[in-house]
Amino acid sequence: MENNKQNIDYGSLAGIIIIVIVLVIGIFYLAGQRIEKSKEFKTTLNQNSVVDTATSSDEISDIENSVNSMNFNDLGSGISNL
Repeated sequence: MENNKQNIDYGSLAGIIIIVIVLVIGIFYLAGQRIEKSKEFKTTLNQNSVVDTATSSDEISDIENSVNSMNFNDLGSGISNL
């Protein structure tokens, strides 16, 4: 009878496992960076929100006063952070 043992190259197997581990760590790192950037962007949006000064009244004078009190000068200032 023949002996049908398979020769396993442990060096190649270890190399593949190391590459997979490095890729998984890289994916988690990049995902963490993306989440952090998203949190910073949301914080910036909340700080520079134009809607905070809006009124819920239906009166035209209240709406005009609300629009006049809004600051639109730095409306697009955070777009470069995307």
